[in-house]
Amino acid sequence: MSITNKKTGYVGGETPKQKHPDSLFRLASVFLLILGMFCLPLAHLDAESIKFATLAPKGSTWMNNFEAMGKEIRSKTDGDLRLRIYPNGVQGDELDVIRKMRAGLIHAGAMTATGLGEIQEEVLIFQLPRMFRTYEELDYVRDYLRADLDKAFMDVGYVLLGMGDLGFYYIFSNQPIRTIADLQSPNVKMWARTTDRIGLTFYKSAEIATVPREVTQVLSSLYSGHINTLAASPYVTVALQWHDKFKYMTNLPVSVGVGATVMTKEKFDELSPEQQKVVREVANAHQGDLIQNIRRDNERALEALQKKAGIEVVEFEDDSRDAWDAIAIETHKALVGEIYSQEFLDKINALLQAYREKN
Repeated sequence: MSITNKKTGYVGGETPKQKHPDSLFRLASVFLLILGMFCLPLAHLDAESIKFATLAPKGSTWMNNFEAMGKEIRSKTDGDLRLRIYPNGVQGDELDVIRKMRAGLIHAGAMTATGLGEIQEEVLIFQLPRMFRTYEELDYVRDYLRADLDKAFMDVGYVLLGMGDLGFYYIFSNQPIRTIADLQSPNVKMWARTTDRIGLTFYKSAEIATVPREVTQVLSSLYSGHINTLAASPYVTVALQWHDKFKYMTNLPVSVGVGATVMTKEKFDELSPEQQKVVREVANAHQGDLIQNIRRDNERALEALQKKAGIEVVEFEDDSRDAWDAIAIETHKALVGEIYSQEFLDKINALLQAYREKN
């Protein structure tokens, strides 16, 4: 038989026990914990994300630099701005990334010649064969022209966060390359990027047959034998795991591999003035560090390639070196109006001449 308690209105066999204050405290604690679990992700989602794509593999000097840059940006904006990095080409090759940047799906990225040629091709002048003899020459010219470069990128809708380089490119091969005639051998399958008009023009002038491929296709092409010769920096061959497919490296700096970190102006304009200042300053500082670290890594990679990988360094003969330089000058002239203006070429040559006269 049920009984109604007149004080509580409870219907049942007995009066319910009163809750102990400790139980109420524990219940409140659990509630706050659950509330906190929901609040944390919401705070995390409030952070502005800059989606950043690169071909650089995890663990490489480039990726370590980008990750450190991201941490500093987040720290200096009190967590309001974060760099979301997509490494290893997971967003596609650089042309894919450019298309996604134009669509607003990706906001920033580290570009090599392929991407830069699609954004602001005139900067590819830095990658002309035999243009620079030393890193000091490259640094002098690039620093001198920094304001011009900033404007050139801004005019086409991008913010130049920093320009760098991949190091001097050397020829890696499976047979010793000491002359231009060696490169003209039918046994040589020389890689060139499909979009590399500078390399393709130079190799055509030198009568060197090429196999056009994008960077993401090189490794498989090396294993299949479709490519057996290419020009790259020592560190690039190691970082992208190309090195174990070669036996020789020719001691002739072919050109400098250029690179840059860019961001769409549309995304940059969405940031507050304070955030813009942080991004520029942090990116510029890390770009300077990256340049020096990559150059150091190229020295170490070259040593490792000889001592550990057994790659033999051979010398390019003097007569062929002179002929190579002559073809390089022809290439410089041939691409005027195609990639860069005569005015820009003359300006760089004048800067180089003035620098060489002083040094």
